[in-house]
Amino acid sequence: MSSACDRRARDRDLAIGQHRDQSSMARQILRSRGVGSNCSVGVVRWWFVSACLLSWTLAAIAQLSESDVRALQEIRNNLEDLPGSSFFSSWNFSTDSATNPCDSFKGVQCYVVDGVQRVVVLNIGEPTAGSPGLKGTLSEAVGRLTALAQFSIVPGAVSGSIPWTLGSLTNLQFLGLYGNKFAGNIPWQMSNLNRLQSVILTDNQLSGPIPDGVAKLPSLSTLSVANNKLSGELPDFSAATSLKHLDLTKNELTGKLPLLPYGIKYVSLANNRLGGGLDRLTGLRSLTYLDLGSNELTGEVLAEAFSFPLQYLLLDRNRLSGSLYIPLPCKIEVVDLSYNNLSGSVPTALAGVKNLYLNNNRFSGMVPPIYAFNLQSAVVETLFLQNNFLIGLTNLLPGMSLPADVTLCFQFNCGLPPLQSACPSRGGRDDTRPILDCLNPELTHDGDHP
Repeated sequence: MSSACDRRARDRDLAIGQHRDQSSMARQILRSRGVGSNCSVGVVRWWFVSACLLSWTLAAIAQLSESDVRALQEIRNNLEDLPGSSFFSSWNFSTDSATNPCDSFKGVQCYVVDGVQRVVVLNIGEPTAGSPGLKGTLSEAVGRLTALAQFSIVPGAVSGSIPWTLGSLTNLQFLGLYGNKFAGNIPWQMSNLNRLQSVILTDNQLSGPIPDGVAKLPSLSTLSVANNKLSGELPDFSAATSLKHLDLTKNELTGKLPLLPYGIKYVSLANNRLGGGLDRLTGLRSLTYLDLGSNELTGEVLAEAFSFPLQYLLLDRNRLSGSLYIPLPCKIEVVDLSYNNLSGSVPTALAGVKNLYLNNNRFSGMVPPIYAFNLQSAVVETLFLQNNFLIGLTNLLPGMSLPADVTLCFQFNCGLPPLQSACPSRGGRDDTRPILDCLNPELTHDGDHP
């Protein structure tokens, strides 16, 4: 259900948020290493004040390490602004310039480590929405910025492979390279980055499998590699106990669903070629968002999933079958089970779902009367039941009206639609099914009614 635009907006928020919080993140990083201290204390001993003043003085006179300067220069030599961008205008490496990159280069932030300034934050490109970004390739020299904790490149046209030397950045916590043209594999050397918390590589051209070691990183909380060309089976993520957000939408992944840590909250694996059943979702009681749409999943819908604290449950366009068993009423914001092979009666327990899509299945019988009540009271805003074998919707008679913001589609069932309600253009060409379909539903195939 979520669009590519929605996904890009989420990734942009994650990445731009990091740009805006460079200073606070860098201070946190340095505090975690014991570098620097908080001098804003009302009453302190004189020697503590002296230590603070000394720290400030060192920061003012220290110069960026020669190794970091050379690494920045190599990175600059491989990248350039696209027309309309002027990001690199401040990166002046002329020998007669007395400027310190830490003071004058856009996107660079440094801290003193052992008396020498090191690059801790490197955000390349203008972080504003609509910035044209950069082109070129990312130099392997980035791996020499070994104090780096945050690294990102704004969306643009940067191509080539992701350097394997990123595996040397053992202090790295955030990596954002989304919305470019990176190709090739995700470097297995990234498995060394035990402090890495967020990886956003969405909207590139990456291929190959996800390295097993990346799936086991102990600090990893966000992994977003949607809209690439990843292939192969998914690794076991259950050891990544910090993982909360996993988005691998729109790739070419195969095999079964992966094992996931019990604390995960957001999972989107839609638009792949994943098969097998849903049993590996058992026990994921922290899930608030689950999108497995447009895969090749089989078997029954996991009843336990309806007891998770989900706001979105999207299992559309798979090969799920059988009846729905839902022991308790659920009030999920969106449930999409459309375009499967589900059968039996429409469950009463789903009558409180705000937006419910059960179309293009094999449900039969009468729709429970609670649905009519919830439609008329706008508890339910969207109810798609078209292209099933339903007889009617109890207590909702022809001529009755619904609130203006409520949508009901009942076309192409075994009973007349109870209301003239707007259906999508693909809701079916006819109001009702042919009588022979309804007499022999097991012999009916709906290839002509998508």
